[in-house]
Amino acid sequence: MAQRSRIIVWLSVAAVAAAAMAFAVGSLQQDLAAYWIAGKARWLGLDPYVNHCGSAVAPRLCDGVSVFRHSRFLYPPLAADLFRLLAIVPYRAAKVLFSGASVAAWLLAARIVARRPGGRRGDAAAVIIAGALFFPLYLDLERGQIDLLLLPLVLAAWLQRDRVLVAGGVLALAAVFKPALLGVLPVLFALGHRRWALATIACAAVAAAATVAISGPRLVREYVTDVLPRAALYGEGGSDDMLLHADALSGDDELGDRVGLDGVSYRVALPPFDGPAGASLPRLIAPQSPRWGTTLLPFAIVMTGLAWVARRLPRRHEDDDPREVIDPVIEDAQLLLFTAALMACVVTSPTGWVMSFVWALPIAAMLWTSAGRARLSGRELGILGAFWIAVAVFPLVNGWAAIAGTALVAASAYAADAWVDGP
Repeated sequence: MAQRSRIIVWLSVAAVAAAAMAFAVGSLQQDLAAYWIAGKARWLGLDPYVNHCGSAVAPRLCDGVSVFRHSRFLYPPLAADLFRLLAIVPYRAAKVLFSGASVAAWLLAARIVARRPGGRRGDAAAVIIAGALFFPLYLDLERGQIDLLLLPLVLAAWLQRDRVLVAGGVLALAAVFKPALLGVLPVLFALGHRRWALATIACAAVAAAATVAISGPRLVREYVTDVLPRAALYGEGGSDDMLLHADALSGDDELGDRVGLDGVSYRVALPPFDGPAGASLPRLIAPQSPRWGTTLLPFAIVMTGLAWVARRLPRRHEDDDPREVIDPVIEDAQLLLFTAALMACVVTSPTGWVMSFVWALPIAAMLWTSAGRARLSGRELGILGAFWIAVAVFPLVNGWAAIAGTALVAASAYAADAWVDGP
């Protein structure tokens, strides 16, 4: 049985690695293109939030996808400066390096899940095998999204949460690229991890100061006053009056299903990854006319509910001896709720996408190898498993991902609440 499991694990790794390299060769990897262009813009001393396609300064600094005057880059200025490291090499090489690193990060995340208190070797196998069957993981690789690279950082922060400065620094580093991750802070406070949450806030303040020092106050001001409000309402899109002037694109013969970047032509997206990938409740509620209410209310409601559940969970107090062994059942319940909070940050964001559902991969280990020690009924486990499968499959219709992701958040919170006490 163990030999068969090892064979399945290796076949899973081979399948995902082969897919990653196929995407690196044939697909534009749209999100990676935005990162690389932002890094190039910073090397040239240009604004990474402006679409320079057709401009007099850098007319070829264009990802071939953005049709607005603003670029598709939505991360803080410090992230753009860090992406300079990616832009040192040609885009073709950057794609291979980034894709390889994403696969390695997935494997590292599996190892971290297995190393948590009460973790088992089978937990890593569960995350790997489930990942090979998980559509959002392949979409993450096809789009060149950064979530897989951040997943082990966030899990490492959870694993090191008793070393609050380390955990806070790691979580703040992940938030440099995904500020929405700071949305888990209310849940951390409610779980009793106040020092970790405060350390994360302090480290985020240090990162903000470093951003001002490295990127300059002008870019910081632009990000806070222009980019963030626009992204909160429109994601990476915009209104009609934000469209790039037609003259900037009229001479571009690469529009269509293929675009050229850095001298190489790529497919914009490979089937079946060329369909809608939205997983955002705010965008589902108000797709044409977003409002602040439809943007902020889902986050407030969902996080309030998760914090309420977190207050009900048993926990080890922060004043207790950190060398004390954590009850594996309590550890599983808290990790399940923490994962639910990560997923909530996706579905309540105006920029929530299916590929970000890779945050749900740790649930596979708890369903597969840890369910036996949970005090849950078969019905409760079945509900959690069914909604995990709902986010794992190809989105069947528009709105599927946002609804399935929200349902998984609710099912995870319900299961975490019952994990220790049982039915």
